[in-house]
Amino acid sequence: MSRHFILAAALGLSLLGCALKPSEREMNYLASALTKVSAAVDATVRYKRTSDGMTESQLLQAATAHDPALLKPFEDMTVRVLREGHDSAVLVCKSTSGGPLLEDAGCTAKMDVHRWSQAAAERCEFTVDVKSVCAR
Repeated sequence: MSRHFILAAALGLSLLGCALKPSEREMNYLASALTKVSAAVDATVRYKRTSDGMTESQLLQAATAHDPALLKPFEDMTVRVLREGHDSAVLVCKSTSGGPLLEDAGCTAKMDVHRWSQAAAERCEFTVDVKSVCAR
């Protein structure tokens, strides 16, 4: 094997590793963006009676209608919305594998759970108990 092939293969594997595990910098950027989305969802759930009965995607669309650019950082990802009464949370997952990345309750100012840095969970499912988080 040539040295160039080995170097190319090593570079390819390192790039693949980077693609599989997001960087802390990238996740902090997305976490900041997500807190804005979850706050918008929270305001919609709490104050707009027309949001009752909406699907996840309808609620997300209604919450960000004033500023569609809020969802731009999540274009290639799955964004889910959980609603429990007047409380809500937003979950961001990888679109390809569905693995969870970030989860945020709308009632808190800070990012709630950096799922990307935890033990590998494969399902794009909520873990935050919004009733207890929002009751604090």
